[in-house]
Amino acid sequence: MKILVLTRSTGEGHNRVAQAVRLIAQARGHDCQVMDAMVVAGQESTVETSAERGPGTSGWRARSADLANKIYGWVALKTPFAFGAVYALGEVYTRTPIPSPIYFQNAKWAEATQAYIEDHGYEVVVTTHLFPQETLAVVRRLFPSKVRYLAVLTDYTCIPFFSEAMMDGFMIPHPDLVRECVRGGIPRSRLYVTGMPVAPQFSQRLSKAEARAKLGLLDDVPVFLVMSGGVGSMRTGELCDGLLTVGGEDTQLVVLTGRREDLFRQIAGRYQADPRVKVVPFTDRVSDYMAAADVLLTKPGGASSAEAAVVGLPIIHTGAIPGNETKNTRFFTQHGMSIHLPRVDAAVRAAHDLINDEAAMERMKACQARNVIADSAERVIACIEGTVW
Repeated sequence: MKILVLTRSTGEGHNRVAQAVRLIAQARGHDCQVMDAMVVAGQESTVETSAERGPGTSGWRARSADLANKIYGWVALKTPFAFGAVYALGEVYTRTPIPSPIYFQNAKWAEATQAYIEDHGYEVVVTTHLFPQETLAVVRRLFPSKVRYLAVLTDYTCIPFFSEAMMDGFMIPHPDLVRECVRGGIPRSRLYVTGMPVAPQFSQRLSKAEARAKLGLLDDVPVFLVMSGGVGSMRTGELCDGLLTVGGEDTQLVVLTGRREDLFRQIAGRYQADPRVKVVPFTDRVSDYMAAADVLLTKPGGASSAEAAVVGLPIIHTGAIPGNETKNTRFFTQHGMSIHLPRVDAAVRAAHDLINDEAAMERMKACQARNVIADSAERVIACIEGTVW
């Protein structure tokens, strides 16, 4: 089967979910590519997404995709309340019958996207981002064909306009979201509880000792993993200072700064003389670092939170951008899968307390095991294949 997975580089979670689907599809013998939707719309490149680089692009389309990501990150970081206000407005708008501005903006790519799908003979198109989902809804309506169009929800809430762009199937991460999605206008018959697609290396992980040896970390000292998220965090340095102060010499910090090169330079420079701190730029070894860690402190992205839960890594959610991240936080805390502490000092103290409370850590891991689906990407492909698990 020939499968196209469309994503957009606004945050990194959409890309990671797309890659997880691709890996399993290829392992099961399918021809599967991941593309940035803007590349497909412009027919500039057929380069497959790289695990190191993200969606493959070229020329001005590549620069456009990067610019969109930077603008998204800047707005989310610098004006989170404005971002939250727009999100809340979107929730209100979704309840009206009026097509959204997002629909009209992405509808203009429909003809070029349909031509790309037809020219390359794709039988199934999966999207992990709302923007190409809106485009595909127009393609599906204007260009009837045997191609199937599926959407994967990458947050633990029915995001605004998710139900506006009607697909042949909607993959959602948890059964508790079924009612919310139906209330939003999605037919129950088109909802599939697959879990959040997570790459296989997160469930086929190393032991903690093996991971630490592989990464050059001490085996007898607690490891705190700090992840800044796809768009970064303005309080990463403050969080690291607090963890080091409370933990003293018996502390190891691993800081993953993602694609934020400026944040990497800032944190790496700040702790260049401190052997307790390892600062890592964008990496494809996140599963190894999660396997090596005792506690994760992170923004509540849907994909990264699901990955940690599959690993069985206790989570402290720190800052949350108003909107989908606050909804993710609420879902994880209500299901016992994380602790949410937006104040840095409280998060630092809780992280150290959690390491010293084995029973609390085991309770959280048990909740994670009950509420995440380790073989979620396999379930998405099973839906595509028309099989039942």
